[in-house]
Amino acid sequence: MAETTQSSIDAPEHPARPLPPYVPRLAFAGGLVLTGVVLIMTVGVHRPGGEEPPPPAEPQAALPVPDQKPQPGVATPRAGLAAPPDRPTVSDAAELETWAHRVAGKTRLAATDLSAYGRAEMWLRRQKPGCHLSWATLAGIAHVEAAQGRPGPITLPPDVWAKQAVRARSDGKQPDPKDLDDAAFATARYLCAAGDDVATPAGWWKSIRTFDPAVPYAQEVFSAADAYADASVAP
Repeated sequence: MAETTQSSIDAPEHPARPLPPYVPRLAFAGGLVLTGVVLIMTVGVHRPGGEEPPPPAEPQAALPVPDQKPQPGVATPRAGLAAPPDRPTVSDAAELETWAHRVAGKTRLAATDLSAYGRAEMWLRRQKPGCHLSWATLAGIAHVEAAQGRPGPITLPPDVWAKQAVRARSDGKQPDPKDLDDAAFATARYLCAAGDDVATPAGWWKSIRTFDPAVPYAQEVFSAADAYADASVAP
């Protein structure tokens, strides 16, 4: 019997052929497809149904303010929905917040701003009962100040601020001209300082023109205050 050589034992019966050149490309393409499927499934976990998130809500448009241009001393803005009664011995914060949110829904003003105007009306109702200042006048002033691009919520001259500034909240802090609550309260004190009844045409115009003597300024405040007051009492 012939002796078997080592080379005949190790050599395969049929030598291996090289892979066709398209096979690696097919494997690569398959990997890409699998990766895409995984990504789609992952996105589907975080966004049910694969839907895009809803777009952000559009900001609410400001309340239209008709340009009335009333003549000085002829009329006053309408009275807005009165702020809650001032309660010196108990907390009235919850009532003020409820009122502010109710008026905010009708006037399209921020509830935090309305709280500041309403608090000033409440405090002046007790400190200067004959003034009859409405929050709507303060809102009208803030509207004109913002339209004119002046810095601060309501800007008062330094000498007026030094005389009229009082902290609007009982927290022991110093009044801050950049704080709307303090600025609204100081402005209310300034408008009522002369002792005039701003519920009368003569008193309102005198008070506003003490704040700013320009007739067009007072007319713009009148228009804004009247619009806010009217909206606040609408059904």
